[in-house]
Amino acid sequence: MADSLAELFRLHSQPDDFFEAVRPLGGQFPLGAKEMVALGQAYFERYPEKFVQRDLEEVRLGYRLTRFCLLEKALGNFPEEVKEFFRRAFEQPEAAAGLLESFRGSSQGEKIQEYFGQLQSSLSEIKSIVDELPKGMIKERFLGGLSTLFNISYLLKILISRTD
Repeated sequence: MADSLAELFRLHSQPDDFFEAVRPLGGQFPLGAKEMVALGQAYFERYPEKFVQRDLEEVRLGYRLTRFCLLEKALGNFPEEVKEFFRRAFEQPEAAAGLLESFRGSSQGEKIQEYFGQLQSSLSEIKSIVDELPKGMIKERFLGGLSTLFNISYLLKILISRTD
């Protein structure tokens, strides 16, 4: 087993393989500034930044990678059923209303406000770490992933408040 997300990324050449290796960790991995920089370095080793003829798919992959890792970390202490709801809602924001309706009928559904508040708090803590990263492409990728998480959080906030 690799000791860090950066090592896991180096071990798994395909992004989906990396995601499959990280998900079972349940968010129980270190992800401070040092670990973010190391993961960013591993990403740029595989996908070097080009200032001429940039590969936009590689840039999007960087955002997807950071979004995945940040969300998994933020969901670290949640019950599995709750993690799965939020994973699906963040992966498919266009389906969030239906996912929320289904989740409300689950055993954890009555606690959606509480879980959402915890998620927002975790994301805010993570943002403060990202803000401390040195300026550069690594920080840019993490900010890009984080901004998407905050945008989807805003959508979820509206949906949750409408049904309470």
